[in-house]
Amino acid sequence: MPEGGRHAPILIATSWQALNRAISEGQETLLCNCTVVILFAGFYVEANLNHIFEQLGLEGHMKGFLGKPYPGLQDKLAFFYNEFVARSKAVSLKELRLRGVNAKVRRRFKGFGKLYRFRNDLSHGVINSSAHTLREAQLLRSQAKDIASDLYLILRRRGHDVLTDTSYYDAIRR
Repeated sequence: MPEGGRHAPILIATSWQALNRAISEGQETLLCNCTVVILFAGFYVEANLNHIFEQLGLEGHMKGFLGKPYPGLQDKLAFFYNEFVARSKAVSLKELRLRGVNAKVRRRFKGFGKLYRFRNDLSHGVINSSAHTLREAQLLRSQAKDIASDLYLILRRRGHDVLTDTSYYDAIRR
């Protein structure tokens, strides 16, 4: 299936390969494989946001609005929400947070909270309980794909047609 940008296809393929290992290799490697499944599914969401902002020429505006040269996943999704979902736009990150954007993002994009928490915990050296079951890893991977699909659907409804025409094979040849 074609994806957005050159990184997203590789990230979701890595998650897919780990999922297949988790299914076939059993309990001994389950935790490691499920960790990779979830981690790379989260990276996949962020890669799609990066692609969207690049294609729409919003990278500079996003970084300026957020006041960060290297914003994280949650802030990027909050910016997306403000630009393309919110009925009235916040004019600053502070205002956006006061409006409860993080809770709104979690309600709008099912599974995001768990994906974000998993990545954040892992960045602090903790593998949380999401990686302990194949069922949870599969669910979070599926929800990550749904979030990415939803981003493009929202854009199409707003009149933006961002290309998602990069196959895995095209991405690895770049």
